[in-house]
Amino acid sequence: MGDLLVLWDVDGTLLHAGGVGTDLYNVVFLQLFGRSLEAFAPMAGRTDRAIILQTLELAGVAEPRRHVDPFIAGLTAQAPAVREAVALRGRALPGAAAALEALAEFASGPPPAAPGAPGAPGAFGAPGAPGAFGARSGRIHQSVLTGNIRPVAEVKLSAVGLREPLDLCIGAYGDDHEVRTELVQVARRRAAAVHGSSPDDFGGTSTILIGDTPLDIEAALAAGARAVGVATGPCKAADLLAAGAHAVLPDLTDTRQVLRALLP
Repeated sequence: MGDLLVLWDVDGTLLHAGGVGTDLYNVVFLQLFGRSLEAFAPMAGRTDRAIILQTLELAGVAEPRRHVDPFIAGLTAQAPAVREAVALRGRALPGAAAALEALAEFASGPPPAAPGAPGAPGAFGAPGAPGAFGARSGRIHQSVLTGNIRPVAEVKLSAVGLREPLDLCIGAYGDDHEVRTELVQVARRRAAAVHGSSPDDFGGTSTILIGDTPLDIEAALAAGARAVGVATGPCKAADLLAAGAHAVLPDLTDTRQVLRALLP
């Protein structure tokens, strides 16, 4: 089998950021327009470009689309302050770190140690070994597909200790495109530029998305990717199944169950 591209949603799937998103939006809006926000567009499952545009519309800003890029620049400038806020108020979701590390074992192909040896991935077996869990000839590359702009996504992940196993250079972010489905193609192109020869190398279900809202599931399905839901955000498992998820997890605490959902 070929390589796989595994793309994690961030908020509600890997971590809870402690509500810093609305605070950040308010700071930037105040800087740009000299007043505080009274209403925020829905954020769950949406991209920053879409959220910013609708928030500006709700605030009565004239020609709101003209202000989206300056707003993103403001978010970028404020990103370093987000790390401290998330470190104080946020948390990695249970099982997230273990799931990322388990997939990271596959990132560079079979590890040098034999299964069961010290430092070997004994619980899951060596990738590619006969009878091993998730045995496959290709490699797994994992990153994120998130509505956050990249600087904010990176500081959130770093603040809760989840940054290291992820290759953020091949991910897709809320400043890349307004439409979430388009982010799948962005990530495929970036992954192919580093690990393949064309975006087709990660076409169809060679790309796997994990998210906590129906919008995550719909984006995956529209791009022909495998969709895995995790019911740790605002939506119930039934909502994710109704959206068409290929598999739904209650959370990420059972690493073996997570790997079975991602690597059927």
